[in-house]
Amino acid sequence: MFDLVPDPACAGMPPSGVVALQQSHQWQAAIRLLGSQARVQDLGTARAVVIHRTLPAIGSTALVSRADLGLTQHTAFDLRLRLGARHLVVNSETSSDAHALAAAGFFRIAAPRRIAELPLLPSTDRMAAALHPKWRNRARKGQNQGLTLTRRPMPADQRYWLLRAEAAQARRLRYRPLPPNLIAAIAACSPGSAQVFTAFHRGQRVAAMLFLRHGRQATYQIGWTNPDGRHLSAAQALMWKAMVDLQALGVDWIDLGAADATQAPGLVHFKRGTGAKLRDLGGTWLQTAWMQRRPRLGNAPGGAAISGPSHAHMPAE
Repeated sequence: MFDLVPDPACAGMPPSGVVALQQSHQWQAAIRLLGSQARVQDLGTARAVVIHRTLPAIGSTALVSRADLGLTQHTAFDLRLRLGARHLVVNSETSSDAHALAAAGFFRIAAPRRIAELPLLPSTDRMAAALHPKWRNRARKGQNQGLTLTRRPMPADQRYWLLRAEAAQARRLRYRPLPPNLIAAIAACSPGSAQVFTAFHRGQRVAAMLFLRHGRQATYQIGWTNPDGRHLSAAQALMWKAMVDLQALGVDWIDLGAADATQAPGLVHFKRGTGAKLRDLGGTWLQTAWMQRRPRLGNAPGGAAISGPSHAHMPAE
C-alpha cells in the first residue's frame, strides 16, 4: 500500500460543512460544564457558537472563534451590538472575514495563524498515495520496529498522563496548550470523542497522540514522542494508524493544527508529510465600546490589517 505514487486529488480547500472544534457541539458542552456561557447564536450571516463572559472592571465580553461568518463590512460593524456585548473578540476563520472586520473598524490584536488540514480520502490506498515519499518510508520503518500501536478513549481526567506530559512539553518548548480541564470536559461531555493513540516498544510508551472527534471531523490536539520514539519513527507509524482508524470511525477531515515554519519547522515538515495542505486563518480582531473606530468607506483592500498592541492578552482560540 505504501508504494503508490502521490495523488493530486489530495489538494484543495476544506469542503463545505467542515467546522472547527471551537464551533462544535462538543466544545459548547465542555465550556458550559466548566461554568461559562456558550450558546449558538444567529449572527445575521451565519450561526455560530459564542462564548459570553462578564469580567470585573471590563464588563460583558463575547468571543466568536473559528466560525466562517461570511461577513460584509456592514454585518461586521453590527456584530457586537447584535451580541449585546461591550467588547467583542473574533478569531477569524477566513481572510475574507478578516477583510470585512478591518473595513468595519475592528482592531487586529493577533496576526493570522497558519494551520495544516488533512482530508482522509475514501480508501487507505489513496491516503497512502498522498503521503510524501520520505514520510511514507519513515512510517514503513516504524511499522517494522516491533511497535505495539493502540487506540482507546481518553478518560475524563485532567490528571491523565498524556495531559501532564503535554504540560511539561509546553513549558519546555514555551507554547500554551489547551487547558487540561477543557480537554477532560470534552471527554466527559462526549464519551469517545477524545481518542488516544499510543505506541509501545518493549512494553514502554514511546509516543502518543490525542485526537478530538467532532462530527465528521477531528482535531489533532496533542503529539508526544520521547527520544526512543523518534529513533524508531513511532510518530509516523502512529499518525498513519490514526488516519486509518479515524477514517473507519467516520472522520473525513483532520485539523492538524498550527503550522508555523519559523517556530517549529520540523513539526510543519511532519504534518505536510501526511499530505496535509496549509491554510492561513484570518487573525484575531477586537471591537470595544471603549474605543470605536469609524468603518472605512467601501471594502478593505486585500491584505489590509489594522494592528493593535501585540502584547494584548485575549481568550485563546
